[in-house]
Amino acid sequence: MKLYAKVIAILALPLLFVVAYALCPIQLPPPGWTLSKLDLKDSSDPSQEQDIEQNVSDSISPFLERMGEVFLDTTAQRILFLGDSMAEGLVRRMADYAQENGHELANVVWYNSTTQLWANSDTLQYFINRYQPTFIMACIGGNEQFLKNPDEKEKYIHKIIGTFGETPFVWIGVPSWKGDTGFNNMVRKCVGDRQYFDSRKLTLKRGSDHVHPTFGAASQWMDSIAVWMQSADIKHSIRMEKPAKKATRKYPLHLLQPT
Repeated sequence: MKLYAKVIAILALPLLFVVAYALCPIQLPPPGWTLSKLDLKDSSDPSQEQDIEQNVSDSISPFLERMGEVFLDTTAQRILFLGDSMAEGLVRRMADYAQENGHELANVVWYNSTTQLWANSDTLQYFINRYQPTFIMACIGGNEQFLKNPDEKEKYIHKIIGTFGETPFVWIGVPSWKGDTGFNNMVRKCVGDRQYFDSRKLTLKRGSDHVHPTFGAASQWMDSIAVWMQSADIKHSIRMEKPAKKATRKYPLHLLQPT
């Protein structure tokens, strides 16, 4: 909301000056400026009103287009969170964020899944049809970190993204526990920097398998993702204020078994 206030202030000041100058009975051009006064006697002419409105729109539109991707979308979203077992801890914390920010949330955790399974089954389309999300979060790839030829999976990433259609999305990279063979970089290239959260920069406490983050660490992981999701570094930023308390509402959680 602070960003909206700043933008409004920036736009309002020159507008107030123009209006004041138009109404002023004397001619006061600043040094070096050439200004034409608005003849308000003819302002009742509909054609003139349309011309003025069009001129204002033409002047402001390029500015709004440049700023558009920086604006924080504060509307309530219908979020679909998809992932493999790495996402299980994230969706628990995401429920807190959904309740705090007024979002609807549905979660699908498919154990031992891969990008190929998500791309070549009707599972993804089924849940998109069921929940009609306005925003999608994906955390898929935990089982593909050590492939010899990760680029062979690129076609599956593109197919998944294609299934998303025009719905804004983010792809949460896997928090590698001992590096990877290039899978994360390949995914980032496919989805774009402003839709990819690189989790490799985080140091997370792992569970007994030394792979999956503990639920506490997953909460910290989700907190970092939420900060990024409100920043100018993301293509479509949404409201993700940090929760003041744990969620009391239960959100749909679908746990799919390996196939």
